[in-house]
Amino acid sequence: MRLNLNSNEESDIKERFVNGVKAKTGLVRINDSNRGSIAVRLVLTLECLKLQKKEDVDNHPSSSSSAEDTLDNFQPSPNYYLRYVTVTRKNGSLGISVKGGRENNLPILISKIPEGGAAHNTKRLFVGDAIIKVNDHLITNVCHDDALQMLRSSGHNVTLLVKHYKAAAPFLLGPRGNNNNNNGESEEEEDDVWVDFISIPLLMGYVTRYVQGTDKLRRNGFEVHGMNGTNSSIIHCDNVNSLSEWIKCITENIANLAEIQIKLYNLNFGINEKIEYMGWVNEGVLNNNHPWQSYCARFMIIRGRDVLLFDTPPMSISEWLDCEVVYKLYESMLRVVKDTENVDQRQNCFLLQTCSGVSRYFSMETKQGLLDVQCAWHRSICTSMMNIKSRTFYVLHGNNQQPSNLILDWDNGFTLYDNWTNSNIWTYKFSELRGSSDDHISRLKLHFNNAGCIETKELVCQDLQSLLFCVHAFLTAKVVSVDPSYLNTDSIQQ
Repeated sequence: MRLNLNSNEESDIKERFVNGVKAKTGLVRINDSNRGSIAVRLVLTLECLKLQKKEDVDNHPSSSSSAEDTLDNFQPSPNYYLRYVTVTRKNGSLGISVKGGRENNLPILISKIPEGGAAHNTKRLFVGDAIIKVNDHLITNVCHDDALQMLRSSGHNVTLLVKHYKAAAPFLLGPRGNNNNNNGESEEEEDDVWVDFISIPLLMGYVTRYVQGTDKLRRNGFEVHGMNGTNSSIIHCDNVNSLSEWIKCITENIANLAEIQIKLYNLNFGINEKIEYMGWVNEGVLNNNHPWQSYCARFMIIRGRDVLLFDTPPMSISEWLDCEVVYKLYESMLRVVKDTENVDQRQNCFLLQTCSGVSRYFSMETKQGLLDVQCAWHRSICTSMMNIKSRTFYVLHGNNQQPSNLILDWDNGFTLYDNWTNSNIWTYKFSELRGSSDDHISRLKLHFNNAGCIETKELVCQDLQSLLFCVHAFLTAKVVSVDPSYLNTDSIQQ
């Protein structure tokens, strides 16, 4: 997947606990039909991606108030210099934001107290208060993230020992009572009120940077689609590193969930029916009314001897059994399309060719996704051919076109069996095949190495394409069985 933005900015994605769950968070933009481009927060957990909007809260005095009036509202009287304050959470929140920490050589300072929140209702906490203890646990020498975790896990009723730093209040409030992010301090957003408005389960979901149905890559945006039909709309990132990291993290979470789901499914399948791959691919579809190719998302499963294609992920046994598009692996071939052969701007493409003459063109979102499909295909081919052991094809050989059987056998290789004499005419190992040629109709020439000499055997087969694909499947399986490292993604990169 190509990233076209040029930026040296670091990713602004943070890792924190949200409602007690470890998550990655960050601000992005989406387009709203009523409000135009709006800022939202992404919250990524192992199983879900949430888009959140910030709930509007009037935290600040009116614009007519002076900076001095603002500070007066937040400065305690002298007898509040060192004190205990008990805060009862409201909607799970203490109602404070904090800055500072050991990494900044600062105490944990209250930087914001939204009006109407739990802390505001006590009337005894103020911007500029340093938190000394949380429920008798000293936090004067902890880092920012550890302090946040202690505050979040401190229970419903929290007793804080605080000490006011009068000089810190103007610094934290800024000239008009707003929070500033100065001197490298990290501003905590968790106590702001964020409300979920889109929640996308990642199991059997997918990420795409392409404009729907086209080969056009979005410069700074992506979409996330869930199997339940939900989608994220177009998520825009102004930071190229954040864009790259979001796509990478979401894709990895989807892949991890798919791997777990595959293991669960495989508990119900026999050793020769295991799922090796399950995920979304993009199929190029020619439209007779237009000169260009459009793309549709297909859900591909490589299982046992079959490759299955669905419009939506199967959710029941009946849906598995009723799949309308099923191809046998040993009667098909997966061929990676070189970059110079791509039909348009889509990258990471491959062809699924079948013996019936059907050829389907697919594109993956990432190079790694393409390698995953290749590896799964090779694993399934190896398992299938070792289990099948042999395949027999009716052929004609010789000048008088004698009817015979060409037997492809896992142990013996190629054997031509004469049906008239009931005897083997010749046998060669798979490793002795040096090449082949055909007329794309029925005539096939096989070139074998026999003690340093090339011997050519000419056959006529009405099921030529199926024979060729089956030969390819046996040869691929042999290579994989001899060299298991061939299944590693590094060894099959083009």
